[in-house]
Amino acid sequence: MKRFLFNLFNSESRYRILVQNFSYLSSIQIINVLLPLVVYPYLIKTLGTTFYGLVIFSQAVINYFVIFVGFGFNISATKQISIYRDQPSKLDEIVSSVLIIKSLLFIFALFLLLLLINVIPHAKDYKLLFFLSMWACIYDVVFPVWYFQGVEKMKFITLITLVSRFVFFVLVFLFIISPIDYILFPLINGFASLLGGGIALWIIFFYYKRRFIFQPFRVLKFYFMDSIPIFISNISSSLYVSTNKVIVGSFLTLGDVAYYDIAEKITTVLKIPQSILGQTLFPKMNKDRDISFIKKIFKLTLIFHAILLLFLFVSSKYVILLLGGEQMLPAFWVVNLMSLMVPITAMSNVFGIQILIAFDYSKKFSKIILNSGLAYFILVSLIFCFSSFNLYNITVVSLLTEIFVAFSMYFSCRKLNLW
Repeated sequence: MKRFLFNLFNSESRYRILVQNFSYLSSIQIINVLLPLVVYPYLIKTLGTTFYGLVIFSQAVINYFVIFVGFGFNISATKQISIYRDQPSKLDEIVSSVLIIKSLLFIFALFLLLLLINVIPHAKDYKLLFFLSMWACIYDVVFPVWYFQGVEKMKFITLITLVSRFVFFVLVFLFIISPIDYILFPLINGFASLLGGGIALWIIFFYYKRRFIFQPFRVLKFYFMDSIPIFISNISSSLYVSTNKVIVGSFLTLGDVAYYDIAEKITTVLKIPQSILGQTLFPKMNKDRDISFIKKIFKLTLIFHAILLLFLFVSSKYVILLLGGEQMLPAFWVVNLMSLMVPITAMSNVFGIQILIAFDYSKKFSKIILNSGLAYFILVSLIFCFSSFNLYNITVVSLLTEIFVAFSMYFSCRKLNLW
Protein backbone atom coordinates (compact mmCIF):
# COMPACT_ATOMS: atom_id res chain seq x y z
CA MET A 1 0.00 0.00 0.00
CA LYS A 2 2.85 2.43 0.82
CA ARG A 3 4.46 1.70 -2.54
CA PHE A 4 1.13 2.28 -4.26
CA LEU A 5 0.73 5.67 -2.57
CA PHE A 6 4.29 6.64 -3.48
CA ASN A 7 3.71 5.75 -7.14
CA LEU A 8 0.38 7.54 -7.13
CA PHE A 9 1.81 10.89 -6.00
CA ASN A 10 5.19 10.65 -7.75
CA SER A 11 5.36 13.47 -10.30
CA GLU A 12 7.05 11.15 -12.82
CA SER A 13 4.49 8.36 -12.54
CA ARG A 14 1.88 7.36 -15.09
CA TYR A 15 -0.75 8.58 -12.65
CA ARG A 16 0.42 12.21 -12.96
CA ILE A 17 -2.63 13.35 -14.99
CA LEU A 18 -4.91 11.47 -12.61
CA VAL A 19 -3.47 13.29 -9.60
CA GLN A 20 -3.65 16.65 -11.39
CA ASN A 21 -7.30 16.14 -12.28
CA PHE A 22 -8.01 15.06 -8.71
CA SER A 23 -6.46 18.31 -7.49
CA TYR A 24 -8.52 20.42 -9.90
CA LEU A 25 -11.73 18.58 -9.05
CA SER A 26 -10.94 19.02 -5.37
CA SER A 27 -10.80 22.76 -5.91
CA ILE A 28 -14.11 22.70 -7.78
CA GLN A 29 -15.89 20.72 -5.09
CA ILE A 30 -14.49 22.88 -2.30
CA ILE A 31 -15.68 26.01 -4.11
CA ASN A 32 -19.12 24.58 -4.97
CA VAL A 33 -19.84 23.13 -1.53
CA LEU A 34 -17.97 25.25 0.99
CA LEU A 35 -18.84 28.65 -0.52
CA PRO A 36 -22.61 28.07 -0.13
CA LEU A 37 -21.89 26.97 3.45
CA VAL A 38 -20.15 30.29 4.05
CA VAL A 39 -23.21 32.10 2.68
CA TYR A 40 -25.66 29.82 4.52
CA PRO A 41 -25.60 31.50 7.98
CA TYR A 42 -26.21 34.88 6.35
CA LEU A 43 -29.15 33.57 4.28
CA ILE A 44 -30.77 31.85 7.27
CA LYS A 45 -30.45 35.03 9.34
CA THR A 46 -31.63 37.34 6.54
CA LEU A 47 -34.41 35.28 4.92
CA GLY A 48 -35.50 33.24 7.95
CA THR A 49 -36.19 29.50 7.95
CA THR A 50 -39.56 29.83 6.16
CA PHE A 51 -38.42 31.84 3.14
CA TYR A 52 -35.13 29.97 2.95
CA GLY A 53 -37.10 26.71 3.10
CA LEU A 54 -39.30 27.98 0.24
CA VAL A 55 -36.22 28.68 -1.91
CA ILE A 56 -34.81 25.22 -1.18
CA PHE A 57 -38.20 23.62 -1.87
CA SER A 58 -38.38 25.31 -5.29
CA GLN A 59 -34.87 24.07 -6.11
CA ALA A 60 -35.86 20.52 -5.11
CA VAL A 61 -38.84 20.63 -7.48
CA ILE A 62 -36.80 22.10 -10.34
CA ASN A 63 -34.17 19.40 -9.79
CA TYR A 64 -36.61 16.94 -11.38
CA PHE A 65 -36.36 18.99 -14.57
CA VAL A 66 -32.57 19.20 -14.22
CA ILE A 67 -32.41 15.39 -14.18
CA PHE A 68 -34.57 15.32 -17.31
CA VAL A 69 -32.47 17.92 -19.18
CA GLY A 70 -29.20 16.30 -18.08
CA PHE A 71 -30.44 12.96 -19.42
CA GLY A 72 -27.41 11.05 -18.16
CA PHE A 73 -24.95 12.80 -20.49
CA ASN A 74 -22.70 13.55 -17.51
CA ILE A 75 -21.63 9.90 -17.82
CA SER A 76 -22.49 8.78 -21.35
CA ALA A 77 -21.04 11.87 -23.07
CA THR A 78 -17.95 11.76 -20.85
CA LYS A 79 -17.43 8.16 -21.91
CA GLN A 80 -17.80 8.99 -25.62
CA ILE A 81 -15.44 11.97 -25.36
CA SER A 82 -12.81 9.89 -23.56
CA ILE A 83 -12.95 7.23 -26.29
CA TYR A 84 -12.74 9.62 -29.28
CA ARG A 85 -10.62 12.39 -27.74
CA ASP A 86 -8.04 12.11 -30.56
CA GLN A 87 -10.60 12.34 -33.40
CA PRO A 88 -11.59 16.02 -33.95
CA SER A 89 -14.49 15.33 -36.33
CA LYS A 90 -15.98 12.82 -33.91
CA LEU A 91 -15.62 15.28 -31.03
CA ASP A 92 -17.48 17.91 -33.09
CA GLU A 93 -20.25 15.39 -33.64
CA ILE A 94 -20.51 14.49 -29.93
CA VAL A 95 -20.44 18.10 -28.69
CA SER A 96 -22.99 19.26 -31.25
CA SER A 97 -25.32 16.33 -30.65
CA VAL A 98 -25.32 16.68 -26.87
CA LEU A 99 -25.93 20.44 -27.01
CA ILE A 100 -28.81 20.00 -29.49
CA ILE A 101 -30.47 17.23 -27.47
CA LYS A 102 -30.10 19.10 -24.18
CA SER A 103 -31.56 22.29 -25.72
CA LEU A 104 -34.61 20.42 -26.99
CA LEU A 105 -35.07 18.74 -23.61
CA PHE A 106 -34.91 22.14 -21.88
CA ILE A 107 -37.67 23.55 -24.11
CA PHE A 108 -39.82 20.52 -23.29
CA ALA A 109 -39.04 20.89 -19.55
CA LEU A 110 -40.11 24.55 -19.63
CA PHE A 111 -43.37 23.54 -21.29
CA LEU A 112 -43.94 20.90 -18.59
CA LEU A 113 -43.41 23.47 -15.85
CA LEU A 114 -46.00 25.73 -17.49
CA LEU A 115 -48.49 22.87 -17.33
CA LEU A 116 -47.67 21.78 -13.77
CA ILE A 117 -47.12 25.11 -12.03
CA ASN A 118 -50.65 25.19 -10.57
CA VAL A 119 -50.49 21.71 -9.04
CA ILE A 120 -47.01 21.82 -7.44
CA PRO A 121 -47.28 22.58 -3.68
CA HIS A 122 -46.43 26.22 -2.89
CA ALA A 123 -45.77 26.94 -6.59
CA LYS A 124 -49.12 28.53 -7.37
CA ASP A 125 -48.46 31.48 -5.06
CA TYR A 126 -44.76 31.76 -5.98
CA LYS A 127 -44.72 31.16 -9.74
CA LEU A 128 -41.93 33.65 -10.45
CA LEU A 129 -39.63 31.93 -7.94
CA PHE A 130 -40.11 28.56 -9.65
CA PHE A 131 -39.58 29.94 -13.16
CA LEU A 132 -36.44 31.81 -12.08
CA SER A 133 -35.16 28.59 -10.50
CA MET A 134 -35.13 27.06 -14.00
CA TRP A 135 -31.69 28.66 -14.34
CA ALA A 136 -30.38 25.30 -13.12
CA CYS A 137 -31.70 23.63 -16.29
CA ILE A 138 -30.16 26.25 -18.57
CA TYR A 139 -26.87 25.86 -16.72
CA ASP A 140 -26.96 22.11 -17.32
CA VAL A 141 -27.32 22.82 -21.05
CA VAL A 142 -24.56 25.41 -21.44
CA PHE A 143 -21.91 24.11 -19.02
CA PRO A 144 -20.29 21.12 -20.78
CA VAL A 145 -18.47 19.60 -17.79
CA TRP A 146 -18.71 16.24 -19.58
CA TYR A 147 -16.36 17.51 -22.31
CA PHE A 148 -13.61 18.62 -19.94
CA GLN A 149 -13.90 15.41 -17.94
CA GLY A 150 -13.69 13.31 -21.11
CA VAL A 151 -10.50 15.00 -22.33
CA GLU A 152 -9.18 15.08 -18.74
CA LYS A 153 -8.61 18.84 -18.78
CA MET A 154 -10.11 19.95 -15.49
CA LYS A 155 -8.01 23.10 -15.10
CA PHE A 156 -10.49 25.16 -17.12
CA ILE A 157 -13.50 24.07 -15.08
CA THR A 158 -11.67 24.97 -11.89
CA LEU A 159 -10.95 28.53 -13.06
CA ILE A 160 -14.47 29.01 -14.45
CA THR A 161 -16.06 27.75 -11.25
CA LEU A 162 -13.89 30.05 -9.17
CA VAL A 163 -15.00 33.10 -11.21
CA SER A 164 -18.73 32.26 -11.23
CA ARG A 165 -18.89 31.36 -7.52
CA PHE A 166 -17.02 34.54 -6.56
CA VAL A 167 -19.59 36.59 -8.49
CA PHE A 168 -22.38 34.69 -6.69
CA PHE A 169 -20.76 35.31 -3.29
CA VAL A 170 -20.40 39.07 -3.82
CA LEU A 171 -23.91 39.56 -5.26
CA VAL A 172 -25.61 37.69 -2.39
CA PHE A 173 -24.17 40.05 0.22
CA LEU A 174 -24.86 43.11 -1.93
CA PHE A 175 -28.49 42.47 -2.83
CA ILE A 176 -30.08 40.06 -0.32
CA ILE A 177 -30.71 42.20 2.75
CA SER A 178 -34.26 41.29 3.88
CA PRO A 179 -36.77 38.37 3.68
CA ILE A 180 -38.53 39.85 0.63
CA ASP A 181 -35.26 39.52 -1.30
CA TYR A 182 -35.70 35.72 -1.47
CA ILE A 183 -36.74 36.17 -5.11
CA LEU A 184 -33.26 37.54 -5.91
CA PHE A 185 -31.51 34.34 -4.82
CA PRO A 186 -32.29 32.30 -7.98
CA LEU A 187 -31.56 35.39 -10.11
CA ILE A 188 -28.11 35.81 -8.58
CA ASN A 189 -27.38 32.09 -8.76
CA GLY A 190 -28.53 31.97 -12.37
CA PHE A 191 -26.50 34.98 -13.47
CA ALA A 192 -23.29 33.66 -11.91
CA SER A 193 -23.78 30.15 -13.26
CA LEU A 194 -24.65 31.25 -16.79
CA LEU A 195 -21.58 33.48 -16.80
CA GLY A 196 -19.51 30.36 -16.12
CA GLY A 197 -21.37 28.39 -18.78
CA GLY A 198 -20.72 31.08 -21.39
CA ILE A 199 -16.99 31.07 -20.62
CA ALA A 200 -16.91 27.26 -20.85
CA LEU A 201 -18.56 27.27 -24.29
CA TRP A 202 -16.14 29.95 -25.48
CA ILE A 203 -13.19 27.75 -24.45
CA ILE A 204 -14.60 24.72 -26.27
CA PHE A 205 -15.40 26.50 -29.52
CA PHE A 206 -12.52 29.00 -29.68
CA TYR A 207 -9.67 27.47 -27.68
CA TYR A 208 -10.27 23.81 -28.56
CA LYS A 209 -11.69 24.87 -31.97
CA ARG A 210 -14.65 22.52 -31.80
CA ARG A 211 -17.28 23.19 -34.46
CA PHE A 212 -21.02 23.24 -33.92
CA ILE A 213 -22.65 21.26 -36.71
CA PHE A 214 -26.33 20.42 -36.97
CA GLN A 215 -26.56 16.65 -36.87
CA PRO A 216 -28.92 14.34 -38.77
CA PHE A 217 -31.70 12.65 -36.87
CA ARG A 218 -30.00 9.23 -36.89
CA VAL A 219 -26.92 10.66 -35.11
CA LEU A 220 -29.01 12.45 -32.51
CA LYS A 221 -31.00 9.27 -32.00
CA PHE A 222 -27.80 7.27 -31.39
CA TYR A 223 -26.56 9.56 -28.59
CA PHE A 224 -30.05 9.87 -27.15
CA MET A 225 -30.49 6.09 -27.00
CA ASP A 226 -26.94 5.61 -25.69
CA SER A 227 -27.76 7.79 -22.69
CA ILE A 228 -31.14 6.25 -21.83
CA PRO A 229 -29.78 3.58 -19.39
CA ILE A 230 -27.86 6.28 -17.49
CA PHE A 231 -30.88 8.57 -17.54
CA ILE A 232 -33.07 5.85 -16.06
CA SER A 233 -30.54 5.24 -13.30
CA ASN A 234 -30.26 9.00 -12.65
CA ILE A 235 -34.04 9.22 -12.35
CA SER A 236 -34.19 6.47 -9.78
CA SER A 237 -31.17 7.59 -7.72
CA SER A 238 -31.81 11.33 -7.89
CA LEU A 239 -35.58 11.24 -7.59
CA TYR A 240 -35.63 10.06 -4.02
CA VAL A 241 -32.96 12.60 -3.08
CA SER A 242 -35.14 15.44 -4.37
CA THR A 243 -38.39 13.75 -3.39
CA ASN A 244 -37.39 13.83 0.28
CA LYS A 245 -37.40 17.62 0.25
CA VAL A 246 -40.64 17.70 -1.71
CA ILE A 247 -42.27 15.32 0.78
CA VAL A 248 -40.97 17.34 3.73
CA GLY A 249 -42.22 20.57 2.15
CA SER A 250 -45.60 19.08 1.28
CA PHE A 251 -46.43 17.16 4.47
CA LEU A 252 -44.40 19.00 7.10
CA THR A 253 -43.29 22.64 7.13
CA LEU A 254 -40.92 24.85 5.16
CA GLY A 255 -38.91 25.14 8.37
CA ASP A 256 -38.43 21.36 8.27
CA VAL A 257 -37.17 21.75 4.69
CA ALA A 258 -34.49 24.09 6.07
CA TYR A 259 -33.53 21.51 8.74
CA TYR A 260 -33.29 18.77 6.14
CA ASP A 261 -31.29 21.04 3.86
CA ILE A 262 -28.60 21.83 6.43
CA ALA A 263 -28.22 18.09 7.12
CA GLU A 264 -27.84 17.48 3.40
CA LYS A 265 -25.30 20.28 3.03
CA ILE A 266 -23.13 18.92 5.84
CA THR A 267 -23.33 15.40 4.41
CA THR A 268 -22.45 16.71 0.95
CA VAL A 269 -19.21 18.11 2.36
CA LEU A 270 -18.31 14.61 3.57
CA LYS A 271 -19.06 13.22 0.10
CA ILE A 272 -16.65 15.62 -1.61
CA PRO A 273 -13.59 13.29 -1.61
CA GLN A 274 -15.50 10.36 -3.13
CA SER A 275 -17.24 12.59 -5.65
CA ILE A 276 -13.91 14.03 -6.79
CA LEU A 277 -12.30 10.60 -6.90
CA GLY A 278 -15.19 9.14 -8.88
CA GLN A 279 -15.07 11.88 -11.53
CA THR A 280 -11.29 11.61 -11.76
CA LEU A 281 -11.17 7.82 -12.06
CA PHE A 282 -14.00 7.30 -14.53
CA PRO A 283 -12.15 8.32 -17.74
CA LYS A 284 -9.16 6.17 -16.68
CA MET A 285 -11.30 3.15 -15.79
CA ASN A 286 -13.18 3.56 -19.04
CA LYS A 287 -9.90 3.30 -20.95
CA ASP A 288 -7.76 0.93 -18.85
CA ARG A 289 -10.33 -1.22 -16.99
CA ASP A 290 -7.78 -1.86 -14.26
CA ILE A 291 -9.60 -3.72 -11.47
CA SER A 292 -6.49 -4.12 -9.29
CA PHE A 293 -6.03 -0.33 -9.28
CA ILE A 294 -9.63 0.38 -8.28
CA LYS A 295 -9.41 -2.21 -5.49
CA LYS A 296 -6.48 -0.36 -3.93
CA ILE A 297 -8.33 2.94 -4.17
CA PHE A 298 -11.41 1.31 -2.65
CA LYS A 299 -9.51 0.22 0.49
CA LEU A 300 -8.12 3.72 0.98
CA THR A 301 -11.54 5.36 0.65
CA LEU A 302 -13.13 3.02 3.21
CA ILE A 303 -10.50 3.92 5.80
CA PHE A 304 -10.83 7.62 5.01
CA HIS A 305 -14.63 7.61 5.29
CA ALA A 306 -14.53 5.77 8.62
CA ILE A 307 -12.38 8.61 10.00
CA LEU A 308 -14.75 11.22 8.54
CA LEU A 309 -17.77 9.59 10.17
CA LEU A 310 -16.10 9.47 13.58
CA PHE A 311 -15.22 13.15 13.28
CA LEU A 312 -18.79 14.15 12.39
CA PHE A 313 -20.40 12.13 15.20
CA VAL A 314 -18.26 14.02 17.69
CA SER A 315 -18.65 17.48 16.18
CA SER A 316 -22.07 17.57 14.42
CA LYS A 317 -23.77 19.70 17.11
CA TYR A 318 -21.04 22.32 16.94
CA VAL A 319 -21.09 22.35 13.13
CA ILE A 320 -24.86 22.99 13.15
CA LEU A 321 -24.47 25.79 15.71
CA LEU A 322 -21.71 27.35 13.61
CA LEU A 323 -23.73 27.29 10.40
CA GLY A 324 -27.26 28.02 11.52
CA GLY A 325 -27.31 28.81 15.22
CA GLU A 326 -29.55 27.28 17.87
CA GLN A 327 -32.65 27.57 15.65
CA MET A 328 -31.19 24.78 13.45
CA LEU A 329 -30.45 22.27 16.26
CA PRO A 330 -33.55 20.16 15.43
CA ALA A 331 -31.46 18.93 12.49
CA PHE A 332 -28.98 17.19 14.84
CA TRP A 333 -30.21 13.59 14.53
CA VAL A 334 -30.98 14.02 10.82
CA VAL A 335 -27.34 15.01 10.26
CA ASN A 336 -26.07 11.92 12.09
CA LEU A 337 -28.44 9.57 10.27
CA MET A 338 -27.70 11.05 6.88
CA SER A 339 -23.94 10.90 7.41
CA LEU A 340 -24.14 7.09 7.50
CA MET A 341 -24.89 7.24 3.77
CA VAL A 342 -21.43 8.64 2.98
CA PRO A 343 -19.37 5.39 2.96
CA ILE A 344 -22.32 3.50 1.46
CA THR A 345 -22.61 5.82 -1.55
CA ALA A 346 -18.82 5.62 -1.95
CA MET A 347 -19.15 1.84 -2.32
CA SER A 348 -21.98 2.27 -4.83
CA ASN A 349 -19.84 4.59 -6.94
CA VAL A 350 -16.97 2.10 -7.14
CA PHE A 351 -19.10 -0.95 -7.94
CA GLY A 352 -21.56 0.92 -10.16
CA ILE A 353 -19.89 3.77 -12.06
CA GLN A 354 -16.25 2.67 -12.01
CA ILE A 355 -16.88 -1.02 -12.74
CA LEU A 356 -20.32 -1.86 -14.16
CA ILE A 357 -20.56 1.16 -16.47
CA ALA A 358 -16.86 1.15 -17.38
CA PHE A 359 -17.19 -2.54 -18.37
CA ASP A 360 -20.29 -1.82 -20.49
CA TYR A 361 -22.87 -3.19 -18.06
CA SER A 362 -24.96 0.00 -18.17
CA LYS A 363 -28.23 -1.92 -18.39
CA LYS A 364 -27.37 -3.93 -15.28
CA PHE A 365 -26.48 -0.68 -13.49
CA SER A 366 -29.75 0.95 -14.56
CA LYS A 367 -31.79 -2.06 -13.47
CA ILE A 368 -30.32 -1.90 -9.97
CA ILE A 369 -30.96 1.82 -9.66
CA LEU A 370 -34.49 1.39 -11.00
CA ASN A 371 -35.16 -1.32 -8.42
CA SER A 372 -33.80 0.96 -5.70
CA GLY A 373 -36.22 3.69 -6.73
CA LEU A 374 -39.05 1.17 -6.51
CA ALA A 375 -37.86 0.06 -3.06
CA TYR A 376 -37.76 3.68 -1.93
CA PHE A 377 -41.34 4.39 -2.97
CA ILE A 378 -42.56 1.16 -1.36
CA LEU A 379 -40.94 2.19 1.94
CA VAL A 380 -42.37 5.71 1.67
CA SER A 381 -45.83 4.24 1.01
CA LEU A 382 -45.53 2.03 4.09
CA ILE A 383 -44.65 5.05 6.22
CA PHE A 384 -47.61 6.92 4.77
CA CYS A 385 -50.00 4.04 5.51
CA PHE A 386 -48.77 2.91 8.94
CA SER A 387 -47.00 5.91 10.42
CA SER A 388 -46.62 9.64 10.03
CA PHE A 389 -44.00 11.48 8.05
CA ASN A 390 -41.22 13.15 9.99
CA LEU A 391 -37.63 14.15 9.29
CA TYR A 392 -36.24 11.01 10.89
CA ASN A 393 -38.21 8.23 9.21
CA ILE A 394 -37.84 9.78 5.74
CA THR A 395 -34.06 9.94 6.32
CA VAL A 396 -34.01 6.29 7.44
CA VAL A 397 -35.83 5.33 4.23
CA SER A 398 -33.08 7.01 2.18
CA LEU A 399 -30.40 5.24 4.22
CA LEU A 400 -32.02 1.83 3.64
CA THR A 401 -32.31 2.60 -0.08
CA GLU A 402 -28.60 3.45 -0.33
CA ILE A 403 -27.71 0.18 1.45
CA PHE A 404 -29.87 -1.72 -1.05
CA VAL A 405 -28.04 -0.04 -3.97
CA ALA A 406 -24.55 -0.70 -2.59
CA PHE A 407 -25.11 -4.39 -1.91
CA SER A 408 -26.89 -4.92 -5.25
CA MET A 409 -23.94 -3.34 -7.09
CA TYR A 410 -21.46 -5.44 -5.13
CA PHE A 411 -23.20 -8.77 -5.73
CA SER A 412 -23.61 -7.94 -9.44
CA CYS A 413 -19.86 -7.33 -9.74
CA ARG A 414 -19.17 -10.63 -7.97
CA LYS A 415 -21.61 -12.49 -10.20
CA LEU A 416 -19.97 -11.04 -13.34
CA ASN A 417 -16.47 -11.92 -12.01
CA LEU A 418 -15.48 -8.26 -11.94
CA TRP A 419 -14.48 -8.19 -8.26
